[in-house]
Amino acid sequence: MADLVPENLQAISMLCRTLGWLSSDEAILRLSQAGEGNMNRTLRAETGSRTFILKQSVPYVAKYPQIAAPEQRIVVEDHFYQAIQADGPLRIRMPRRLGFAPEFRLLMLEDVGRGADMLGVYANTGSDAGDRGVYTALVYWLWRLHSLRNFDVTGFTNEAMRALNHAHIFVIPLQVDNGAAIDPSLAEIAVRFQTDTPLIDLAAALGEIYLGNTTHASQPCLLHGDFYPGSWLRNERLGVMIIDPEFAFFGAPEFDVGVFVAHLTFAGFSQQDIMGTLRSYVTPAGFEYSLAIRFAAIEIIRRLLGVAQLPLQASSEQKRTWLETARMMINS
Repeated sequence: MADLVPENLQAISMLCRTLGWLSSDEAILRLSQAGEGNMNRTLRAETGSRTFILKQSVPYVAKYPQIAAPEQRIVVEDHFYQAIQADGPLRIRMPRRLGFAPEFRLLMLEDVGRGADMLGVYANTGSDAGDRGVYTALVYWLWRLHSLRNFDVTGFTNEAMRALNHAHIFVIPLQVDNGAAIDPSLAEIAVRFQTDTPLIDLAAALGEIYLGNTTHASQPCLLHGDFYPGSWLRNERLGVMIIDPEFAFFGAPEFDVGVFVAHLTFAGFSQQDIMGTLRSYVTPAGFEYSLAIRFAAIEIIRRLLGVAQLPLQASSEQKRTWLETARMMINS
């Protein structure tokens, strides 16, 4: 299989025809990047009459080639698209699965348009009233996902991806000299956090819940696993679409909610705004908001002190405030 890069247009076109994804008289005329593609190689394919998305997992993180990553993540993503098919509100806000070739680690998806992801929300100085409908739609989608039943749970252990994510959320950000390209103004507070044994122990305890090694009160659910603005696409027709479920797993719903809360915080939402936004989320049995808040705290810490940095439009003072607040939140 040729690597999924624009330069391999002819080979990729031939493969798609062999797989039955193109008709005998159809060819891919152009391949171009479809978004940033943090984890995977993702291209938009254009024929004379249509466009579609091709996505391929590689044995490393596409954006950070020095970080190894399990190639089987594309199989989990394919399982996710199949699992949601019976639920209309979930299905309508995700691209349609058009084909999957596991032997090539290649997924074919509907092209839902050229709208940008929502990373631009970090430039907000406060919650934008014009976007309230978008956030309400995101919360409703997340509730529907966490309510989903009657699917094959065994397809969502996703142990290798969870191990990778666990290291980058709960461990590496709190390691001294972790190699992350953090804001230099955070160097002092980073060392303080990275030598704070009680904080490190609290992060480790949260990590055990994330890995499924420690029980929690809430009913386990199917999770998106990376529910943040880089996984949300602006869409002219529906307002927002959700993509990239390669981190999906069956676990504590508080994790998805906590990640969501952390990124609303980065987008300038006040606590009151956040609680108002979450009003339409119907909590699963046993759901603990205190656990969600602790997951939000560790997500804030890892995004400021870890490898996966964000395009945050915030002052150094604001970043330090977020970190100090997160340190208090994790004790909630």
